[in-house]
Amino acid sequence: MVGLPAPGHADDYIDKTMPAPTGSPASLNQNVTLDVPDRGGLSAGTLKRALSEPTGDRTGLKLRGKHDAELYRTVSPQVALIITDNAIGSGSFIGNNQVLTNFHVIKGAQRVGIIFKPKVEGEQPGKNDLRMATVVKGDPVMDLALLQFSDGPSDLRPIAFASESDIQVGADVHAIGHPIGQIWTYTKGIISQYRRDYEWQTEKNGVAHKANVIQTQTPISPGNSGGPLLTDDGKLLGVNSFQNTKGENLNYAVSIIDVQRFLAESGTPAPALAKATRPANCQIVKMYEGRERKNTARLEQYDTDCDGKADFSIIVPDDQNLPVLALIDTNHDDKPDIRVESRKRDGRWDISFHDVDYDGKTDLVGYHGDGKITPTRYVTYRAEVKY
Repeated sequence: MVGLPAPGHADDYIDKTMPAPTGSPASLNQNVTLDVPDRGGLSAGTLKRALSEPTGDRTGLKLRGKHDAELYRTVSPQVALIITDNAIGSGSFIGNNQVLTNFHVIKGAQRVGIIFKPKVEGEQPGKNDLRMATVVKGDPVMDLALLQFSDGPSDLRPIAFASESDIQVGADVHAIGHPIGQIWTYTKGIISQYRRDYEWQTEKNGVAHKANVIQTQTPISPGNSGGPLLTDDGKLLGVNSFQNTKGENLNYAVSIIDVQRFLAESGTPAPALAKATRPANCQIVKMYEGRERKNTARLEQYDTDCDGKADFSIIVPDDQNLPVLALIDTNHDDKPDIRVESRKRDGRWDISFHDVDYDGKTDLVGYHGDGKITPTRYVTYRAEVKY
């Protein structure tokens, strides 16, 4: 290690050995509570693909007239693309940095990725920020879930809510979502029927559901799940949830009355996931606290997965102009693949650099809107940009 790097040099420490302490003191073996990065089951590879690869095209976009075009233009920015390790889905921005979706879309995850529509129509979302959202509330029976993120677009307006009186058989309704990867697709149809206390079952996980649902012949497909069913004036009437595969044009949305009840009730918290791959009974141990090898900074080193080796280091440089660093080795090769910086040295993390495929090169940049060590949003790393 050649001293401490200047702030903003993302490749410093990536693919280099963890900093070594001065001397070889005995392990402190202190059990500690340490804030470690947690993607909640969403892999770094998924994050990288979501930002670097096309998710789909807009070949499914169908507009029938000026009114439809204006509705799509107004509401589509409020529709989120939801990304998990297993699938993609849709959601509606309802204000307060919250997104409403289906419970089966998040499939028990604690954290998911969300992308809002780029401002330029047709631009791939890989050039937009990928935000991390926490599943804060879920109801598996009504098949509804609520996501919370901390760092959203400042100009994003929440979707307006309709009322149960707007559910009229024969009325025009609209849907915006991401069917089979065709992102921000618009379709239109009519309400076929309103079915109270309807029961259905999710085929993949066998979960039994029950809710008041709106039956429509509005074309939807997997990927539309969790997205909005809209009135003719662009208000949220329901959450598109499932199809009856035994017939044609039998599509269903959980109604606005259930949405309002879900949001008003305390709900069921999403199940907590284990941190990374740490054994269930593992306690984080501080391995070293003292000076680092070049004697230019204070060094703390931790074993977070109970393998007897330090995989998490915090470096506090003597030079007040340098950031406090956290260096993290997630694949246990003694080389850090995540570098996190506290540039203001105020106890809050600001920015991080991630080598997700362990090739020694930075792939993603994380921004920490809430000051915690897990990023709230990501962008693709670009070597020509000074971060």
